[in-house]
Amino acid sequence: MAHLDQYRTVARIALSHHVVKKSRFFAEATCVQTQASVKKFLTEVAERNPRASHYCYAYSIGSGNTRREYATDAGEPTHSAGPPILSAIHACDLSNVVCVVARYYGGINLGVGGLIRAYGQCARDCLRNATIETRILYEKLYLKVNYPDIGNVVNLCKRFGGKVVDIKYDPDPVVEMRIRRSTLDTFQSQLQGYGIGT
Repeated sequence: MAHLDQYRTVARIALSHHVVKKSRFFAEATCVQTQASVKKFLTEVAERNPRASHYCYAYSIGSGNTRREYATDAGEPTHSAGPPILSAIHACDLSNVVCVVARYYGGINLGVGGLIRAYGQCARDCLRNATIETRILYEKLYLKVNYPDIGNVVNLCKRFGGKVVDIKYDPDPVVEMRIRRSTLDTFQSQLQGYGIGT
């Protein structure tokens, strides 16, 4: 069963290299959280591959109803590059990831079918080479509490797999904590059971 508060992504930059009829394909993938970080990574890939003829890419950010996806052929024939890269991301069940494939044209046309296979294979190899990690989504809470309740709040937070980030005592105690998104409602109702509002 898929957890709504966790996702699988690429831990570091992953690479692959593919040659088809003298055309060279270089794929790079990394974890991204925003479209701005996608643009930044695309710029970095272009700087590392300054003479490439095409920079095709796809990304998937977020999950469920908030998932945003995009794929571009970047001048290659329609649906021959971006969608196969996005399919590779889906096949690996990854999120918050971008995969860019830089192509150096080798002088021989590959045809749409050949391009689909080449971009798809290069992207799949890149993602298979990646170190994959599962990340958990947390919500940050700031909870104003009375001094006698601090221990209960800290213990409850730990019991729910959360983390107390900080406790400020000026003038009243405020506990800053991170709670796993999927347990937030239950955590808040337990707090109310202690007579502590959120």
